Amino acid sequence: MKNTFLLDFLRSHFFIVTGIIFIKVLFLRYLLFEEIDFSRTLILELSYILIFTSLLGLVKTKWKPVLYFILNLVFSVLFLAVILYYSFFGRIVTYFALFQLGQVGTINESVTALLQPVYGLFFVDLVILLVLLVIKKYPISTVQLNKKFLVAVLLLFGLGVSVLNFNLHKNEAISNNVIAAQEKGILNYEALEMYYGPDSSLMAVEASVSVENLTELKEEINRVKGLETIPEEQRAYFGAAEGRNLIVIQVESMQNFPLRLEVDGTEVTPNLNELLEESFYFPNTAQQTGPGNTSDAEFILNTSLYPTAFNPTSQTYGNKKFPSLPRLLSGQNYRTMTFHADDISFWNRDELYPALGIDQYYYGEFFGEEDVIGIGPSDRVMFEKALPILREQHMKDKPFYAQLIGLTSHHPFTLPEADRKLTLPERFNGSLTGNYLVSMNYMDTAIQEFIEELKEEGIYENSVIAIYGDHFGLQQSAISENDVDLISELLGREYGTLDRLNVPFIVHAPGISDDGQTFEKTSGQLDMMPTLANLLGVSLDEHIVFGQDLLNNDDNLLGARYYLPIGSFWNNDILFMPEKDFDDGTAYDLETDQIVDDYEAYREDYNRVLQLEKLSDDYIENLPEQ
Repeated sequence: MKNTFLLDFLRSHFFIVTGIIFIKVLFLRYLLFEEIDFSRTLILELSYILIFTSLLGLVKTKWKPVLYFILNLVFSVLFLAVILYYSFFGRIVTYFALFQLGQVGTINESVTALLQPVYGLFFVDLVILLVLLVIKKYPISTVQLNKKFLVAVLLLFGLGVSVLNFNLHKNEAISNNVIAAQEKGILNYEALEMYYGPDSSLMAVEASVSVENLTELKEEINRVKGLETIPEEQRAYFGAAEGRNLIVIQVESMQNFPLRLEVDGTEVTPNLNELLEESFYFPNTAQQTGPGNTSDAEFILNTSLYPTAFNPTSQTYGNKKFPSLPRLLSGQNYRTMTFHADDISFWNRDELYPALGIDQYYYGEFFGEEDVIGIGPSDRVMFEKALPILREQHMKDKPFYAQLIGLTSHHPFTLPEADRKLTLPERFNGSLTGNYLVSMNYMDTAIQEFIEELKEEGIYENSVIAIYGDHFGLQQSAISENDVDLISELLGREYGTLDRLNVPFIVHAPGISDDGQTFEKTSGQLDMMPTLANLLGVSLDEHIVFGQDLLNNDDNLLGARYYLPIGSFWNNDILFMPEKDFDDGTAYDLETDQIVDDYEAYREDYNRVLQLEKLSDDYIENLPEQ
């Protein structure tokens, strides 16, 4: 009789599905952490699986096999989402990010490009079951597990172990969320995120001043950053471009390394290379975006505030009224506008743009369906459609601020053959690296054509043109070893984190920047707004910013906390990334790209950057709603 009971238990849907999901989470941990640790998976993950399978086991219905199938499918899709998100972003997906699946349709080519055949193993069993269903062999010859008492005991066991794991790890502060999921358990980590909020234990830095007192707050930011207030009359280039138009071009996925890069003697960005000779160029600019990616880059450029750490800022604080560059310029009789060929609802821009105080935004239908490449109309179409608007504004003899957001160079960088003008050596054929360089070359030409049109319209001479990259295009975990090798060959060193998070910032001001200057100092996206404001003669003395004017300040301290662990920072010397905390982190020398063994001297910078991010968060939270 005991043998019959055991056999029935082993043949039950409850046991089979529990076992299948357990094997899948074991496989997921292998893909994420490159480990096969049966005991850790058993301790950290099984209890959560038991909760779901036991609850179904207690349901009395003839549809129980179907319910188990659906549960198996849900876990499989969840695990696929986790590994795809990790492949591109290098992070474990949170519950909030999973709710953003509505955005996937816009970037379906990028998602498709990340799929690997091995991920199909998450669904092999489901395919087999569907085949059995078609040939009417499903439900398979399992038995109903009628021992409700046993299932109830397993449910209580699952709940008990889950609560124990939850409480053991709830106060465990780990900066790197991949390591946090590894140490706490993937499912336990998600439960902690849902209950407490994202990595809340790491954000518990005490605010040092009241964010309501703006004078006190500004003084505290300067103190923490180590900045001295420079009177406007003593600042280099202050007001040098006063009253000029400001045209800002945000280039999709543009990293710094393609600039001035030659592949077998052929320049990837010949036009921008020429422009650099007459521009202020900041080649060591750090990417500081959060999960909002492109929309976060727009937010940073316009506010010089840290984006929220774990959710897209546009969706978290789209209801706020942000002090911003558009509002400052509007106060000086500027017309402010933005051009973005994508759907305005993507990343909640229909709320972000009013929150930033932008007068007019052109999007989606305005650009039509002409020359669609990837996720929307090409950058050439964007520039062509924007030009008449800029011409009209120019004719009114009123300055304007226009931000133009590129789309064409979006991952996976697939261009029609007619637009592929860069000829690369055969070894780049079919590679993501090759496609990326071709895409950057396309962008280079499109920008040059736009600048020439600005000259023809008489707009160019009375403008400041800023160009920058929004975020990386080539994430190490999302590209093949061959692609990493190809980039490393071009760079003459191993392609690493410093290269990935390095975007360019170019400021071209005819008659002002003609001699060309390259500023090798550490800079970040937070610094772009203060630098442009200084050139335009816009005072920030009573305005809260967390960046600094790069034309007048040398020392810098910059944080990032989404694509890097919380507490990561750049200063004049290193890029530092904690693992669990400061003591087990990794520091890279910014000049040599080599690991710095002794980084104890930078502990205070770690504490200071956490404080700056906390001040920014509190300031945003305290802003009024629209």
